[in-house]
Amino acid sequence: MVEDVPIQFFQSVVAIELAVTGALLFQVRYFSPREGTVREDVQLPSATLRLAIAIVLGATVFGSLLAMLHGGDRTAAAALLIGLAVSILPILLRVLPPLRRDLRTDEQGRYVLVTVVGVIVYVVLVAAAITLVEL
Repeated sequence: MVEDVPIQFFQSVVAIELAVTGALLFQVRYFSPREGTVREDVQLPSATLRLAIAIVLGATVFGSLLAMLHGGDRTAAAALLIGLAVSILPILLRVLPPLRRDLRTDEQGRYVLVTVVGVIVYVVLVAAAITLVEL
């Protein structure tokens, strides 16, 4: 018999996802108009990225609402944790030092190891959270 996850878990996911949505959409300038100079358009995210962001954010929020409506189980909770982790990943990558080479000197960044270790730790923490939800 699969036990239900408390409704507060799904409410928390919705609250966190709304905060992440505001930060992420502001960070990638999601609602910035495409009109303007060519230089400004290069800075804006592609339409494909905008669609992917909208799908992940919408699926996580509406999945939480659906799980609350139907008394979500542990599988739904794990899926929502994965969606939440994927939506936080762009913010994490923005905070960590970049992986790309410096265009002027063609040198690799000094703190590439920090970024790699940070992403690995993030993946391990998400996997641990999903494992704990599934127990």
